[in-house]
Amino acid sequence: MQVGFMRRFDAGYRQMKEVLSTGSLGAPLIVHCAHRNPTVPESYHSAMAAQDTAVHEIDVLRWLLDDEIVSAQVVTPRATSKRFAHLKDPQIMVFETAEGVRIDLEVFVNCQYGYDIQCEVVGEDGLVRLPDPAAVGIRTAARHGTGVLQDWKDRFAEAFDTEFREWVAGIAAGTEPTGPSAWDGYAATVITDAAVRSLETGGETVTVDMKPRPAFYGGTA
Repeated sequence: MQVGFMRRFDAGYRQMKEVLSTGSLGAPLIVHCAHRNPTVPESYHSAMAAQDTAVHEIDVLRWLLDDEIVSAQVVTPRATSKRFAHLKDPQIMVFETAEGVRIDLEVFVNCQYGYDIQCEVVGEDGLVRLPDPAAVGIRTAARHGTGVLQDWKDRFAEAFDTEFREWVAGIAAGTEPTGPSAWDGYAATVITDAAVRSLETGGETVTVDMKPRPAFYGGTA
C-alpha cells in the first residue's frame, strides 16, 4: 500500500532531499514554509488548514528531515478580509521535531495572487531552498517578472505523474512501493489532529500522541 502524498515525487523537493542527505549543510536547525492558495470555497473550514492543506507539508518534512514531529502549535494573526467569516485565515503553525528542529508554516488560503509553495531548511553550515517552478521571464511596460501558478494541479502535475509511474514500475518489478506508507498516513493524521486541537484551544502547544512504530514499518514495536 502507498499513500498518495505527491510532494516526495516533486523534482524540487527531491533535490532538497539529496542536499540534506549529503550532510553538507550540517544538522538542520530551522525550517520555514509557506502554503498559499489564491482562494478557497465557502465549504473550507478552519480545521482544514491543517487537515487538508498543511498535511502535505507535514508528510514531506518528516521525509526531508528523517525526523518525527512531536508537538504542534497554531496561532492566528490578523485575519484577512478576503476570507469567509467562519474561516480563520491565515494561520501560523509551529512544529517541533524529536531532534529539536523548529518548523514554522504559514498557511494562507486566500492570498489572492496565486498558488505558492515555499520551503527553506536552515542548517549549521548553510541552507537549501525549494526552487520556484520554471517560468519564462516577461519584460513589458517597464517591468520584469514571471507568472505565478494559480492551481495545485499545475504546480504538482509532474509529481503526480512520477508518483504513478514509479508505483506501477515497482509493482511490475515485484518490489515494495517507495512512496509514503500507511504508517506515514497515520503519522500525518495524528500530527494534524494535534494542530487542530491547538487551534481549538487558542494556540496551546499540543504534544503529538504517536503510537510506537510497528516493526512492519521499520519500527521496534
